[in-house]
Amino acid sequence: MTDQDEEAAMSTVPDTWSTSDTEVIARAVIEAPSIHDTQPWSLRLPARTAELEERVEFAAPGQDPLRPDRLISCGAAVANLELGIRVLGWSTRTLLLPEPERPELIARIEAAAPATPSSTDLGFFAAISHRRSHRESFARIPVPATTIADVMAAADLPGVQVRLLASDEAPALADMLTYSADAMRRNPYYQREMFRWTSHWHPEGNAEVVTDWGADLDAGGPAGRALITTGVPDTTELAAAIDRETVLVFSVHSGDPIDLVRVGIASERAWLAAVDARLSASVLTYPLRVEDSADRLAERMDIDGLPQLIMRIGF
Repeated sequence: MTDQDEEAAMSTVPDTWSTSDTEVIARAVIEAPSIHDTQPWSLRLPARTAELEERVEFAAPGQDPLRPDRLISCGAAVANLELGIRVLGWSTRTLLLPEPERPELIARIEAAAPATPSSTDLGFFAAISHRRSHRESFARIPVPATTIADVMAAADLPGVQVRLLASDEAPALADMLTYSADAMRRNPYYQREMFRWTSHWHPEGNAEVVTDWGADLDAGGPAGRALITTGVPDTTELAAAIDRETVLVFSVHSGDPIDLVRVGIASERAWLAAVDARLSASVLTYPLRVEDSADRLAERMDIDGLPQLIMRIGF
């Protein structure tokens, strides 16, 4: 493209977003997955651009253990934001964490020039409204290798490694889940999350239990009635169940904010590719935040990086 062509293209980019454009973009962002459905971001739509900011009011004072998952959530919103702009007929140019003096600014996405959306973009955009977390059992129908390859290709992003869990690596993931569950066995909120993600792997009759939970048992949680579980299944049973499913592990070389945002972008693209292929999916991150669980999994799987997110896909 010549300088004159580029200038002509830029002259057609709107100075402001129309009301209908704003609705399309905002809806795409709102429907991005987020930690506890908190939507820890805000959206600004200045001329020719879109800016996604982290909502700093969610930050905990001092050490902030939930920030990695908030940044991953923001990354997922960035992926949807890019799609929203492209289906409106614009190519996009994305800058991640573009201003060091504004650390809350996660991404600035520019409408670069008019462009016809690809069939992939249209399919992924349509998948946004159908994406749901599927925490139940999948049908015992193998996911075709070509479909797995397409899902992983959608997540191809510099700095992010996506690993298909091999059969002989299922015990490593099972060990990590049981290790983190044991480390957090006195936390009813963590146990609830673990139960939701592994309940379909429990032997029949192994169910949730509601009981009295004393404050002396869990200083971090309220006294009174709380939900606890019998824990994750036996490690051997859990490994066998994991081996029957299709599991992807997303890793990066560091826990820096920009790497975590990239994990969010890559995982959302993979999720939308799965939905576009008529699959369901769910993700899990919290066990990887417990003590040295991520390091243990990386060592067992010989991953050159730090696992940040686990995704299971299936029919």
